[in-house]
Amino acid sequence: MKGTSLLNKNTRLVVIGATGREASQVVRESEALFPGIILAGVTPGKGGTTIEPNVPIFNTIEEAVAEHGAIDTALIYVPPASVKDAALEAIAAGLKTVFVITEHTPIRDAAFIYRVATENGVRVVGGTSLGCFVPAVGRIAAIGGKAPEGALADGGLVVISKSGGLTVTTAEMLKRRGHGVLMAMGMGGDIIAGTIYSDLMEELQANPDCTGLVMLGEVGGTYEEQAAEAIQAGKFTKPVAAFIGGEFQEEQEGVAFGHAGAVVERGKGKASDKKRLLAAAGPNVRVARYYHDLPDCIEELGVKPNLDNPASREVPAKYATI
Repeated sequence: MKGTSLLNKNTRLVVIGATGREASQVVRESEALFPGIILAGVTPGKGGTTIEPNVPIFNTIEEAVAEHGAIDTALIYVPPASVKDAALEAIAAGLKTVFVITEHTPIRDAAFIYRVATENGVRVVGGTSLGCFVPAVGRIAAIGGKAPEGALADGGLVVISKSGGLTVTTAEMLKRRGHGVLMAMGMGGDIIAGTIYSDLMEELQANPDCTGLVMLGEVGGTYEEQAAEAIQAGKFTKPVAAFIGGEFQEEQEGVAFGHAGAVVERGKGKASDKKRLLAAAGPNVRVARYYHDLPDCIEELGVKPNLDNPASREVPAKYATI
């Protein structure tokens, strides 16, 4: 089955906070790209209405799931203070995957969501996730914009990034070098991320369609270090190309740059330490000195371009950033 456990041909979504400005735009765009992937939306008090082209709105997730039993994934677009209630309602309704797009979810709430999700076997992605894209299969949230095919071509590489923008930019850079993606996912840059690099490594190792992993990391937290530990333990032996941003920040402890989690504290979370540990994790890893070196790194590890036709590598001007 093409795709991953996060997004495949069977994935069907309910969008929480669907009638908001950003969420309603995502609903319309996603249905235009992949008709039928969004089965319902939820906004309390607006049940009985619809969003173009014909996505029904319900007052609760329970009502939406009762009407559309194929729903297995929740996409959350609500204010930070409401994220916990929305996530817990999705878990209680039996959904197995929850994407949190909202930024600045309170840390205590994020920790509580993670604990409840883990206890119930639910995968949470985010907060601050841009979503997930699998070419020719589907899209979750706004990743890639109105025309994601301009930057994301079909292939075997998996791109996972704390930065939503760099998720797409990296896929676009790889495309021009002839590499398509199996999946591109923004894991989010909050202090607590529901799904991190190492959480997906065993699944990707077993997936015959995955030819390698491209990681985009940054200062703060220990998620890149955990990825290095997983690789060193043999959980992922396929090629890994990684770029870690933020070495300039190392002498500025306690200051967040960009994402809430991009902060060095008590000497931990330094970009240089992350690079060193990843480089030492195994012979299947290359750490890029500069961002634009990532295609060279993945090719040094033996991954060959899959886009043979030069025309298929073309990137529209609005995506061509590197």
